[in-house]
Amino acid sequence: MKKSPQELIEKFMRDVIGQGNYEMAYLFSEEGLPMAEVRGEGLIPEDRLVEISMIFQEIIKMADVMGGIDQLNEVIIEGHNRRKIIFRFFKGFDQSLILALVIPPRKTYRGLTNKLVRIIQQMA
Repeated sequence: MKKSPQELIEKFMRDVIGQGNYEMAYLFSEEGLPMAEVRGEGLIPEDRLVEISMIFQEIIKMADVMGGIDQLNEVIIEGHNRRKIIFRFFKGFDQSLILALVIPPRKTYRGLTNKLVRIIQQMA
């Protein structure tokens, strides 16, 4: 039986969480609707990530108007404990998508995240 795009995306997310490089991963539509999600330790409630993602939609617009920055790619929030929340913005499924990731301290994420984005875009 053929797996749906959501199942394939979530499988990759689970694999990366299993490797310890993500703690949780969410894929949201431009309206903030969850399209795929995998929770590890569950540090951040989903509704908070949706709120932050929607705020970043507005920040993207402001960055373009105020600073001439178009097509914002990524926003990184990092604490003193080295834990990160990554928001990656890209196109897929004929819309703007937001990938929200929680990264544990001292773990790599960029190569795995680039691969996940490519997987999503190839399905679209």
